[in-house]
Amino acid sequence: MRTSNMSHSLISRHRPLPYAPRPFEAEVLGGWIGRIASRYQMSVQAFAATCELDLQMPDGREWLLMPKLKQQMVGRLAALTRISSQGINEIQTPLHWEGPRTHFCYCARCVFLNPLDVTAPIWRREWLDQSQPGCSVHGDEFQTLPAGRVLACANLEKLLAVVSRHEQDIRFGVMTKAC
Repeated sequence: MRTSNMSHSLISRHRPLPYAPRPFEAEVLGGWIGRIASRYQMSVQAFAATCELDLQMPDGREWLLMPKLKQQMVGRLAALTRISSQGINEIQTPLHWEGPRTHFCYCARCVFLNPLDVTAPIWRREWLDQSQPGCSVHGDEFQTLPAGRVLACANLEKLLAVVSRHEQDIRFGVMTKAC
């Protein structure tokens, strides 16, 4: 992903970010960091490198299903975003949700409409829980995306574009399996 020099110049390694959206309670850590990286027109991997964050993603592709961060990195992220360490810890991915998967689930009705802020789509934590049969908000069955398509996305904005294309395919007759 091409990044703008201006985006990199706005980020200082030693000062809080000029803009960092607050995480939503239902949001997963990787999705929130993906949202921040999108704001700065960067991949999650470039954002982490610029901010000197060790997000424990060897190839940069696991940002949505990010492993639990070390407390030193939680503190660094808290200082950058002005969000409490406790708030960041609350949205971390539970250990039993980590690991390889063949697909990712999402609710087609929720994905683009965050009821708490319609201008800020989020990736909900519950969508990473493979034991969930469907959406807790609408009761709808989840839609799925192959893991390779999700992992190829550099940030949340790119992932939402893939989901949008996938939803268009579904409307025009290409079917997907439920979780």
